[in-house]
Parts: sequence; C-alpha cells; structure tokens
Amino acid sequence: MGDNGGKRTPSMNLAVQVSMRVLVIGTALASMGLMITNHEVASVYGIAFEAKYSDSSAFRYLVYADIAISALTLFTLVWACLAVRNRGLVFALFFFDLLATLTAMSAFSAATSEGYIGKYGNTHAGWLPICGYVHGYCNRGTLSLAFSFASFLLLFILTVLTASAARHH
Repeated sequence: MGDNGGKRTPSMNLAVQVSMRVLVIGTALASMGLMITNHEVASVYGIAFEAKYSDSSAFRYLVYADIAISALTLFTLVWACLAVRNRGLVFALFFFDLLATLTAMSAFSAATSEGYIGKYGNTHAGWLPICGYVHGYCNRGTLSLAFSFASFLLLFILTVLTASAARHH
C-alpha cells in the first residue's frame, strides 16, 4: 500500500464514479420497472375500478424521468472514463450530473405528492384515499418511490463529488 498523502488517486476516483453510476442506473431502472408493472383491480361497493400508473401524470413523469436518468447516467459513465484522461471534460460531467439530480428530485417529488393523495386523500378537494382498496398497488408504488429516492441520493452525492473534482482542476 503506497502512501499518497490521503489524496484519492484518479483510478480510485474512477472506481467510485463507475460504481455509483451503475447503482444509479440500477435503482432508476428498478423504480421504472416497478411503476410500469403496477396495476390492480378492486371492487368498491360492487363497482370495479383499475388502479394503474398510467392514469397519473406524476407517475408517468416518474417513469419517463427514470428512463432519461438511466440513459444520461449510462452516457456519463462513459464520459467519466474519458474525463480521467482529459480533465477538461470534468465540468461537463458536473453539468450532466446536476441535470440528472434535478430531474430525479422533481420526478420523485411529483410522484410522492400523488402517492400521498392516494394514501390519505384530500378532503378539501373531495378526493378519497384509495390505498385501503388497492393495497398491492400502493405498496408497489411505495417501493418504486424508495428506489427513486435512492437514485436521487446517489446522484446528489455524485454531483458533489464531481463538483469537487471540477474545482480541483
């Protein structure tokens, strides 16, 4: 083990970047997959209704954002490997990470507000909660949101790391 004075080497930084980006892709795709396959049919007072993600613009936005985040993160995975050799690419990497982070945050926030209404309703607007009738749908949606939040956290950490790297170059 060589002594590098407590500084991270470029290869160690690349390993962190690559592993975190792979985790972001995995969590975003898991969130998307859970949401896309989320539907349940229930009967309330003899009337059947179907709960599915595509009925909610916020849930559709989450799915599209997860697809975009996965694609952008795959692109930045290659970009990060190139940035090790060409330091001029680090600022662009920071920009793409920031873009993905903000997209993840907005999509998670929108979908969470929709999930809150599904769980608790909104008495002022006359919207009743539906999770009492479609437990599986709500549980699956909650799991999708958990993966989406994990994507956001990982992207936030990546953005901070990339900003730090850009500042030092």
